Amino acid sequence: MIKNNNNDQMRVGVIGMGPVGATLAAHLIDAGAMVVACDVDREKVDAMKDGGIRLEHVLQKEVAVSEVCYAVSELKQYDLDLIAVAVKTPTLEVVVPLLAETVTGRTHVMCVQNGLDNELEIARCLGKDRTLRMSVNYAGGMTAPNAVDVIFFNPPNYIAALTPAGEATANKTAELLTSSGLETKVPDDIRDHIWIKAILNSALSPVCAITKLTMREVTQFPPGLELVEALIDESVRVAEADGLKFEEGFKEFCLKYLKGGGYHRPSMLVDLDNGHPTEIDFLNGRIAHYGRKHGVATPYNDTITALVHMLELPPKEE
Repeated sequence: MIKNNNNDQMRVGVIGMGPVGATLAAHLIDAGAMVVACDVDREKVDAMKDGGIRLEHVLQKEVAVSEVCYAVSELKQYDLDLIAVAVKTPTLEVVVPLLAETVTGRTHVMCVQNGLDNELEIARCLGKDRTLRMSVNYAGGMTAPNAVDVIFFNPPNYIAALTPAGEATANKTAELLTSSGLETKVPDDIRDHIWIKAILNSALSPVCAITKLTMREVTQFPPGLELVEALIDESVRVAEADGLKFEEGFKEFCLKYLKGGGYHRPSMLVDLDNGHPTEIDFLNGRIAHYGRKHGVATPYNDTITALVHMLELPPKEE
């Protein structure tokens, strides 16, 4: 039975209740939206249903969660305006086909992952008119199944629709998030912001993953900082070849942003520790792809990608 939307309250499903999805859901609930928290981790979902979502540290909030589900298919019972997909990027190939079987024709789907061109995976299946993209500028870690330690937030976040058909949903979502303290803007072109975030993630996250060091530990070690700078420089050359223009002092902005991460362990490091596939192909691997497309050499990104893939290999049996 579909739970119909009979008023102006925005109805949102959030798939993936890790630090990004839980933080997003908490702010939408606080802003008055009806939110369905969806995750295959039953312990996490049950904890949120029983005790709500709690945000700590940089962003502080505690909200009750009234609607939860354990599978994408269960979202079919809701008449949703928007589904935000906040799972790890490698999981998109599993989630997107399920969405195609689940969502109604009026529902928009928003990609909320790190990496380049992720939204195209959704658009290829559901169409550009129904696809949105969000670039988040906050990060944290789960301290309990229903609690997020938000390490940093460098406002604003950005949301954009791929076509005018999704602009009203993008604007409404940004307004709700901003009203609850998670400043979010709708830019004329989100591509610049997606590239900038990809460069930031590609410069430090895989270095932390390979070395098992926190963001601060890498940036405070001079050779580590030199590697981060080299990755930024190389990635900027690729982005410029793809048509982007950066303001003077962009590298300094990147370094200040990354140094502000403190003792945060990026998700790529956590994924390797837990034996999960990483987002490396959508970050450094994707930048290297664009480098080959435009004839720009990418030895640093190629090397980093190869090293992370080797660490993803399962241990050999003796």
